[in-house]
Amino acid sequence: MILGFVLFALLGGLAAVIVLAAFGRTTRSREGAFSGGALGFLGSASLSSFILVAAFLIAGSWANINTARGHTFDEARALNAAYTDADPTTRPLLRSYVTSVIGSEWTSMARGTASPATWSDLDTVRAHVETLANPAVRTQELSDLAAVYTTRQIRLADTSASLPAPLYPALICTGLLVLLYAPIAGLTFHLRESIALGLVGAIVGFGVYMVLHMTHPYVGPIHVTPVAYTQSLARFAQLSGG
Repeated sequence: MILGFVLFALLGGLAAVIVLAAFGRTTRSREGAFSGGALGFLGSASLSSFILVAAFLIAGSWANINTARGHTFDEARALNAAYTDADPTTRPLLRSYVTSVIGSEWTSMARGTASPATWSDLDTVRAHVETLANPAVRTQELSDLAAVYTTRQIRLADTSASLPAPLYPALICTGLLVLLYAPIAGLTFHLRESIALGLVGAIVGFGVYMVLHMTHPYVGPIHVTPVAYTQSLARFAQLSGG
């Protein structure tokens, strides 16, 4: 996949050079002078390239974050249903599992892994339910736990969600292209021009930083929090009568 990105980038660059060689032999081009229209096109093309890559990455990362957040609420709903149907001896075990998700597992998910201790807590719930004497209660609780296991697996799968890796160096390269275009096109080193280009550079730098810190649903300034599980603990307290 990466080789494909590189190949098509090189082909695109080669095509641009061929077009320039075929149609860029006017007197003005030979003298090295640029028209306002040409400068405007090159400038807008450079900026649009950066915006295109940044917008794609932001939209994709935001979609991954929203999807991961939705999956945490799916598991929380399954846990609420399991707690509602659970007998008094099972409820404390479910509460321990949710507390473990909020604690140790959330830290593990930021590293892209599940917590073995949290898996053990959920397996303990199932092992306990399988020992219940009442067949009807046991069957219902096992059915509820199956939903918890399924939604948990989906939630853990979100820790490996990612976007195509070549887009990130493309983002940095197009950002540099935006900044390099100005001096290449003839912008000189004076106070006013330096301030203007500096402001553009600040915006580009902010955009690059934001995108590079949205690569993982559970890490960075914008990430999924365990609010769904804290709400489940509050719901458990209500169902237990305080």
